[in-house]
Amino acid sequence: MASRSGNGEVAPTMIIPSGTEIEVDAHGQLSIRTPGNLVIQNSGSYGTIESRQGSIRIEPDVQVEAVNIRCAKVCYVQGSLTAWKVQAQSIELEESARAHIILQETDSLQIGREARLVGNFSSEKELFLLFSRFAEQMRSMPFGFSRRSEIEQASRPRLESVTDERQPRQKALGGGSNGRPDQLPDELFFAQVLLEREAEKAGGGPTYRRVVEQLLTHLRAGDVEALRRDHAELFSQVSHSSDDFSRARQLVSEHFASVA
Repeated sequence: MASRSGNGEVAPTMIIPSGTEIEVDAHGQLSIRTPGNLVIQNSGSYGTIESRQGSIRIEPDVQVEAVNIRCAKVCYVQGSLTAWKVQAQSIELEESARAHIILQETDSLQIGREARLVGNFSSEKELFLLFSRFAEQMRSMPFGFSRRSEIEQASRPRLESVTDERQPRQKALGGGSNGRPDQLPDELFFAQVLLEREAEKAGGGPTYRRVVEQLLTHLRAGDVEALRRDHAELFSQVSHSSDDFSRARQLVSEHFASVA
């Protein structure tokens, strides 16, 4: 089916099957959940893309970014896909396809001769174990060009004010942290990575953004004592959160429970 626009061009007709859910989350990301097959012909950024009973196909020359992709059958990629997690019966990257998939839960994986796949961890635990092996290299990486100067400015006064008397106290409080942002315990460092990503996203209410920024203020400064004091109250102010925020809350809580 097609209709003719005012300039004479033929525009395709969009059909939304019964049972399809289309919504925008608190971060302004579009999520689509449909009962059958789903074909994506336009580039875009999504929260969740889901086919409950069918397959998902990303057409050639289409660039898709998504937090989660779920389908009962096959996730076909002919264009480009960047995703945090893909759950499918199988993933098939056709010739010249490009995919950056951090976590994948599949029974099989097929990659074309000219296709490229980056990532492909089987679980979040496996991902964090690898990151922990290269913690020093991870700490030296900027969270983003726009954040680099902020991190350096936040850390410089704290570095200059650290004394020998303060270091043992921070070590006891932070499981090895001496107040420097680049020496946070691994759980708090990874929580900062997740919260930095949250801060870069558009959307979220004023309370959500304020909580994220206050948590980051403590983490960027390496102020483990302030984080210990405030984290429970700050996290409790957010009732609806993203996967990254929830994971950061879990990491922070687990850290202080382990050093209590």
